[in-house]
Amino acid sequence: MNRNAHLQYSQVQIKTANKGKLIIMLYQGAIRFMKKALIQLEQKDMEGKGKSLIRAQDIVLELLYALDQDMLAKGNELALNLQRLYLYCYRRLVRANVDMDPGAIKEVAQLMGGLLEAWEKVAGPQIEPAAESEVPQHLQPRVAITG
Repeated sequence: MNRNAHLQYSQVQIKTANKGKLIIMLYQGAIRFMKKALIQLEQKDMEGKGKSLIRAQDIVLELLYALDQDMLAKGNELALNLQRLYLYCYRRLVRANVDMDPGAIKEVAQLMGGLLEAWEKVAGPQIEPAAESEVPQHLQPRVAITG
């Protein structure tokens, strides 16, 4: 798939996703950028490592902003724990970037992986694929899987 078609597909996927799917996509993106940063750190690509970690940090902040503010204000334990965890992950990624610490990156990737797995269990069954009419014709799958 060429890069432009992939970008268009990604944009359609984001625009048609429900909130659970968007959260899952954010976790997947954060983990992808952390893995990329680890490779770049190993290859001594400091500029690339920095950009990848900043992207991961931005995603963690988006997860933080996505928390239900009413639940936080009411002292909901789950929301407060997620808030603390996201802030911890953000700080660890900032320190990992400054200190060039692969251990901190791996720690946060592992935490995000656990959260991703939980979200996939909770939101996965509720996630419906976008209607075919919402996906441009040239991006629709050409093979139907039945079963």
